[in-house]
Amino acid sequence: MAAIRAVIGEAIEAGGSSLRDHQRTDGTLGLFQHRFAVYDRAGAPCARPGCGGHVTRIPQGGRSTFYCALCQT
Repeated sequence: MAAIRAVIGEAIEAGGSSLRDHQRTDGTLGLFQHRFAVYDRAGAPCARPGCGGHVTRIPQGGRSTFYCALCQT
């Protein structure tokens, strides 16, 4: 739970994430998408040092979830 809270806090500090055409209410783009470690990286090696796993994609209701099956279970 602490890790989830930390990531949410980091995302808020970075102004959220802007994928495609999403903008914040003041018209600026968020910057958190530059810190994504697994999003849209299906099949790529996990970015976590020493993990050795690969990013998995699971489609869900028209959207996708990306995660490392080795260190994010």
